[in-house]
Amino acid sequence: MELPWTPETDSPLKSLPDRPAYNYYVSEHANQLRMVRQSLKFVEVPPIPRNYNLRQFHMGDDKSYQELFDLAFHMPDALVKTLEKALTDGFFVIEHIPSSTIVASCVAERESNSSNNCILGWLVCDPSHTGKKLGTIVAAAVTNKLAKEGCVNPRLSTDDFRLAAIRIYLDLGWKPYLYKPDMEQRWDETCIRLGRDVNSNNYVIP
Repeated sequence: MELPWTPETDSPLKSLPDRPAYNYYVSEHANQLRMVRQSLKFVEVPPIPRNYNLRQFHMGDDKSYQELFDLAFHMPDALVKTLEKALTDGFFVIEHIPSSTIVASCVAERESNSSNNCILGWLVCDPSHTGKKLGTIVAAAVTNKLAKEGCVNPRLSTDDFRLAAIRIYLDLGWKPYLYKPDMEQRWDETCIRLGRDVNSNNYVIP
């Protein structure tokens, strides 16, 4: 199915040598898609490929992480906000060992310091390192961290055009959350684009 979005020609995303940025889209919707996970069961984390290391973000990663983030998202203050909300040992990154470069990340967060609501946040992978399941690895690690912390019904937000990320979330047991009237139609269309059966029984209604 042809995508209903076209890349913006004046993209704020920042490519690097041999590391092209993703296409930049402006969402046509006022509200993002949301998903929830209704299980505390752990999921399988795929094997870490050779020359890669799954670890926690640490001091000194700032520049490498920001370069990765800028390939996919435009939000200059995201790292500061993420560090404020990340759970202890919940900021997962994958380092490409030969280049000492952060090439994938995902974060287990609190919605705010005063909230018990938990979030899977900021799944991002370097498009020049695709095909190695790095996105699944970090998203699975965060999913398990949220389960370990006993987070009940954690949520995530995403955009309709982030099909690769949505496929990962669905495979890890996250379910579409119909919190707005237009969500069912949007999720039906998303499932069709992903080549999945449309099964509204898997949708969660508030």
